[in-house]
Amino acid sequence: MLEERAPIERFLRRSAAAQIYALADLDDAFWPDTRWFGARGGDGEIEALCLVLEKLALPIVYAVAEPRDLATLALVRALARDLPRRFFVNLPVGYESAFADTHEIAPLGQYVKMRLEDPGALTEFERTGIESLGPEHALELEEFYAKRAFGPGEHLGFYARYMLELFPWFGLRERGELVSVAGVHVFSQRYGVAALGNVATTPARRGRGLGRAVCARLARELAARVPLVGLNVATSNTAARRCYEALGFRTVLRYEEAVLTRRDESLGGPRP
Repeated sequence: MLEERAPIERFLRRSAAAQIYALADLDDAFWPDTRWFGARGGDGEIEALCLVLEKLALPIVYAVAEPRDLATLALVRALARDLPRRFFVNLPVGYESAFADTHEIAPLGQYVKMRLEDPGALTEFERTGIESLGPEHALELEEFYAKRAFGPGEHLGFYARYMLELFPWFGLRERGELVSVAGVHVFSQRYGVAALGNVATTPARRGRGLGRAVCARLARELAARVPLVGLNVATSNTAARRCYEALGFRTVLRYEEAVLTRRDESLGGPRP
């Protein structure tokens, strides 16, 4: 297990635009809830990295790399006994071979990581009525995500109250009710990174540019404070990808998400 942040950061900076989430997890706000594993090359430097984040109800195993990266796949395969029994993954395209013999795999599809490359485009989508949201809106946002933000079969995302303390969120209302929200998953001034997350518009209000407006406001505020702003989006979500491209985001890496459950109890594991 890796215990020093500096060599981890050196590895992540090689592909920083694709590693925004992991870089943020080096920050003190996340570091105590992480475990880091690495494989080193002949020069002693890290050549593959796997992070286990246990800050949410479902642990996240994060080992983002180029599709079918052999060093990364070998590392996550070797870690099978060190991982929680059930967990969410961000892994390279082609990861299934690393877990096919030991885990039940519930795939959530392919995603892309996008980086904001042209902040100048954001002002084009400004509109009135956007308000800042914070910890005082926690209960309202929980109700929004649980009951109104998503249609049948849509992925509910990863909302947690602590995310409201990282950086202001932004939203739009109609008749007093939130109809569109853009928030953050991670933010680190120290490591110069931020990622939009929990972006949602109620199904009846989509197609009107509301999501684009709140994302533009949030991205502009983030870009004023850190040099690397990114997000994740499903490759199948064509409308969202077009929205983010219009805002100046560009794809930097394709990867896969899934939920894995260990079926071979003989593997054991230090954490249930």
